[in-house]
Amino acid sequence: MDKNLLKNQHFRDMILSVIFGLLSALLSLVKFNIPGFTAAISSLNEIPLLISVFYLVNPFYLIISVVISALTTPEQGSIYSTILMHAGGLAFFGTYYHLLLKRLTDEIIRSILLCALGIVIYYTVFLVPIFIITNQLLGLNNTDFIPFYKELGQSLHFELVTSLLVVTLFLIQFNYSKRLKKYSTKLEDVVSERTEELRSTIEELNHANEELTSMNDGLDLMVKNRTEELEERNYQLTEYAFINSHLLRAPLARVLGLTDLIRMETTDPKTQDLMDKLFNSCEELDEIIKLMSTQLSDGSILNSAQKEDLKNRINEIIAQRDNLS
Repeated sequence: MDKNLLKNQHFRDMILSVIFGLLSALLSLVKFNIPGFTAAISSLNEIPLLISVFYLVNPFYLIISVVISALTTPEQGSIYSTILMHAGGLAFFGTYYHLLLKRLTDEIIRSILLCALGIVIYYTVFLVPIFIITNQLLGLNNTDFIPFYKELGQSLHFELVTSLLVVTLFLIQFNYSKRLKKYSTKLEDVVSERTEELRSTIEELNHANEELTSMNDGLDLMVKNRTEELEERNYQLTEYAFINSHLLRAPLARVLGLTDLIRMETTDPKTQDLMDKLFNSCEELDEIIKLMSTQLSDGSILNSAQKEDLKNRINEIIAQRDNLS
């Protein structure tokens, strides 16, 4: 069955009215004959009709329940009388419930007492009087109203008490069911709200995690690039240190050796003086090369202080050589 059809209030009321009408007709089979009255029969068919008031939003559909219930009216009775007395009584009880009892769902004791009062009024003021009047109008009974009312009222004690107990207890259960449904709806709303908040928080955390991951990836790339750059610089410095300490000093060593041989072989004072100066300059250059090789051999980049220190040490070497000269 279509769910939208089940949610339709008119369709729902129509189905419920048929169900309660059938229940009333079924319970009418439980009959209690009223002594002295041929057409008067008491049964439990009032209970489903009274309970139907709690469920049917539109009171118009009570007529359907009344008509279905009246179909079981005995042959000696009148279906019109049955319809009229139930229609009048349910019109009162339905108005009574929607205007008063429906507002007392949280006040159990008051709702029980007022429900019992409404059922008593339903029987004593509407059901029995309308039954007597319609039966007299239809010629089914010629007994005077007061004696007929007293005798009929005495014979309905069991039905009245049964209806009081069943309907009032059902009202308690009905009210608790409505409250439970209301709390369940509120709980579902709270859970839905908290779930939405949790989902939003999770989305924010996921977004922040994605940003953090992106930043970490960028940082890793920067570190990797910088590391590669530093490794390249260090490699170049190491290569330069190797060239400086080996390839450059090799020819310088040969110059020093040749200069020393010339100094030993020459007898010309002027040439001797020039060779001495050349030898000293070569030694000075050799010390500078060795000093730079020492600084660069670890592959590190010289900072400003280290550069200044290297410069000062080179100047000291030059000054010492000048003093020796």
